[in-house]
Amino acid sequence: MAANFQKLQAASRAFWHSLRRSLRDHPHLLTSPSQPRIDDTFLVEFPKSGITWLTFLIASVNLQKSGVDRKPTFFAINDTVPDIHSSRHLPPPLPFPGHRMIKSHAPYNPLYNKVIYLVRDPRDVMASYHAFASKLGWYHGSLGEMIRDREFGIEAWCAHAQSWLTQTRPSVSFSVVRYEDLLADPAAVLRHVYELLGFAIEEDVIQKAVQAGFFSVMKENEAFCAEKNLTLPKDFTFVRKGGSSHKDAMTAEHTDYINRVAGNTMKVFGYTV
Repeated sequence: MAANFQKLQAASRAFWHSLRRSLRDHPHLLTSPSQPRIDDTFLVEFPKSGITWLTFLIASVNLQKSGVDRKPTFFAINDTVPDIHSSRHLPPPLPFPGHRMIKSHAPYNPLYNKVIYLVRDPRDVMASYHAFASKLGWYHGSLGEMIRDREFGIEAWCAHAQSWLTQTRPSVSFSVVRYEDLLADPAAVLRHVYELLGFAIEEDVIQKAVQAGFFSVMKENEAFCAEKNLTLPKDFTFVRKGGSSHKDAMTAEHTDYINRVAGNTMKVFGYTV
């Protein structure tokens, strides 16, 4: 009788421990796969930091290495590098690398065990984000207003970056990739990403992926996929010009404000204030 009671107590404790853990992690479940795998690799960014370009490069490598005669397109990119914000129910991984590589905009999520964090100069992020949101019609304020917006602006960028810098546990596999380094030498950064995963990718595969990821090629890809998409504004482009765009879009007042608010975080990533 006593033994049965002890078993019941142990089961009860285990249940409540599991329930407390589920409640604790609940906000993070929304940006986690419905069926998580220990080898999931998350490509994380604050919006408009260059993740679309990186996912196209990665998708090209994975398709080539998997022996799949297919190119990544804007219409079907989520088949290869799924976006966790589109659906938590993810497709199975390709034969190569044999595990899922998942795009995410989430702030720190304790359920992510392997993270490649893509960061971009926040001055360029703000300029690109405003142009993107304005074209889609879900932000109607000026660039200056968006920069000061707590949900979309520079404070949100700081909170996102700091959440990963300060809360990520030492046991998590975490690495930072800068958009500017990707722009300067995409082949080197792509090679580095796969070296982190333990793979040495053949140079011809890397170069083919880089060529497929040229901005001019991606613009053609986007135009083709958008031609029959009647839901998009006629002048909308997801792929802009890349590079540094804030100098043309921002006033000195805008950049000074960003530097004051985000200066310390920017320096951590090697950006000059």
